[in-house]
Amino acid sequence: MHNLFLGELHHHCIDIWGMKTAEDRGKSKRKNAAVHTPDMQQSVLDHLIAALRKGAQSAVTSIRKDYLEALVKYNPPVLTLAKSAQTKSEYAAVLMEWVPSAPNGVDSLMIPPVLPYATNEFHIQDPAGSQDNALGHAIFSSQVLEAIRKDIASVTLPSWLPRPPRNLGSASHGKLKADHWRTACTVNMVITLVRLWSDPSATQEEKSALSNFLHLVAAVDLATRRTMSSERSQRFDAHMLEYVRGLRSLYRASLVPNHHLSLHLVDCLQLFGPTFAWWAFPFERYNGLLQRLNTNHRTADIPKTFMRYFYIGARVRSMIPTDAKAWPDHPEFEDVLNAFHSAFQDVARGSRVIHPSAFSLDDSDDSISASSRSSGKEEVLSGSLYEALLRAVNSRVPSDVEKYASRYYPSDGDNPFLPSTAVFLPSFAHSGVTISTFGDRPGNSFVLFRDGGNGDARVRAGQVRRIFQHTRIQDDCSVTDTYLVVGEYTSLSSSHAAFDPYRRFPHIEAWLCYNKMGDADIIVPLSNFVSHFASYTYTPPKIGVECMVVKSLDRVRPSLSSCEVTLADEYSELAYLGRHRAEFCHISHARRASTAAVTYTALSTSSPHELQSVSAGASRRDREYMVVSGMRGRERAR
Repeated sequence: MHNLFLGELHHHCIDIWGMKTAEDRGKSKRKNAAVHTPDMQQSVLDHLIAALRKGAQSAVTSIRKDYLEALVKYNPPVLTLAKSAQTKSEYAAVLMEWVPSAPNGVDSLMIPPVLPYATNEFHIQDPAGSQDNALGHAIFSSQVLEAIRKDIASVTLPSWLPRPPRNLGSASHGKLKADHWRTACTVNMVITLVRLWSDPSATQEEKSALSNFLHLVAAVDLATRRTMSSERSQRFDAHMLEYVRGLRSLYRASLVPNHHLSLHLVDCLQLFGPTFAWWAFPFERYNGLLQRLNTNHRTADIPKTFMRYFYIGARVRSMIPTDAKAWPDHPEFEDVLNAFHSAFQDVARGSRVIHPSAFSLDDSDDSISASSRSSGKEEVLSGSLYEALLRAVNSRVPSDVEKYASRYYPSDGDNPFLPSTAVFLPSFAHSGVTISTFGDRPGNSFVLFRDGGNGDARVRAGQVRRIFQHTRIQDDCSVTDTYLVVGEYTSLSSSHAAFDPYRRFPHIEAWLCYNKMGDADIIVPLSNFVSHFASYTYTPPKIGVECMVVKSLDRVRPSLSSCEVTLADEYSELAYLGRHRAEFCHISHARRASTAAVTYTALSTSSPHELQSVSAGASRRDREYMVVSGMRGRERAR
């Protein structure tokens, strides 16, 4: 998956948007200047040339300084006279002095080309830069980079997710790892850019750039989930194809080998399944182990040393059962377990987090370690918490098993009483990640969960207030379950939901809710825990109330936005893709001979919808040719 993390994401940020140079770019000196579209830029330049032709100095001086400065700098002979020019009147004076002495007067001037986007500061495009990235560099300004950096410091993330550096885009942080690019692009930049570029004040170029980037984010997310299906692989391919088309149509960017490889990835997903089972991260990790291995410069013994320590590590792992119940509840054994987890805790971070639930969506293995119970405190449940637990337990008890009775409200009958004590914990390890209370570690307390009551399977966002383990006797056996006491964040009203910018892009699995929780505690069995989420608080102007961005970090289950989060039909993912080249959603992935005559001329003149009938029977190679050649042909036709 280095092709996606260090290839596609890195290429888009560094080459398309020019992140490394954004810090010194786009710092406009004309903060209150009007934004000029390309047509308006051309009109101002025409007005300036007409004023110079007439020799009307007052008309020349009335032109904005950025246009005068650009015209002077675009003409080297004039620039030699304007080395000390600083003000608008000085630039105007230099032009008025040079034009009469020029051999052909005004016609000797070279007119700078208009910019292909709206701007409030007209300037000359960097002659050393490529036309491919002119728009991307202009859109991704220093203000945008600064907003991303501020949000990186403000976004709350769980401990297992690597946080990108706060000075993202600066050379001082060194080379970023694949996991850092993954978090920065699929979490932090999604939160920031949707907030900035989906605003009504954003330019059309910014909105198009956002839509294009989110196609890449969706493709990366779908390709790297812990489970895979044919439907999901096809959705990945649709997003990736749309992203590549956007690079050509929006940025005029040249495609690189990573784009070619990404268009073949759908075949690998269908043949080999989830990428975590065959990606190169384990090999990269062993490369790191080899680099850190102490060899004492005895090269002949390196293979033997490495294999010896490899087998030592494998032996230690085999001695530590995955079922911690097999270990006696004794301090000496507890110390061994703690030492083992301390030595191998770095495994559960970033892309190395392997969820057991990746192999089963019905994850009911809530193993209880002796160390976790000993770190907790046994307490008597309050009346309200006990009654909520009673309802939760009875809802999970099989129909052929007796329901439990309440100790607080005894009733006639022989039903057993549910114990009223539980062990409360500050945190709990589950499926390779740690769930904590807000008081213990806030980042690990923001969770997505299902209530499960009355058949309600919607995913909700909440904050873990308490964690406890409860033991009961069922069928003459001791059963211990872990529960989360969660405060649910309040959903937006229907009127405010219309102003949620994140719901416009259902494939990124993010939405807004009010930054307040209900008073009632919800008892959530650990089996109803979905994932952590990244949180960020701000006040949307159209809503006027502080809200929280909920960005799902689920890497296992099917997309929340398409089947679980309630959205209007117009915001469904299928409808979204339909609005963006729907012809690529149903392309056959079989490698078969093209059933249509695909020619360069036809592709060059066809509209996107006309391409649908051609692409439906095309092979993978033909489809790549369609993406690249079709766009180039339309460019030449212009």
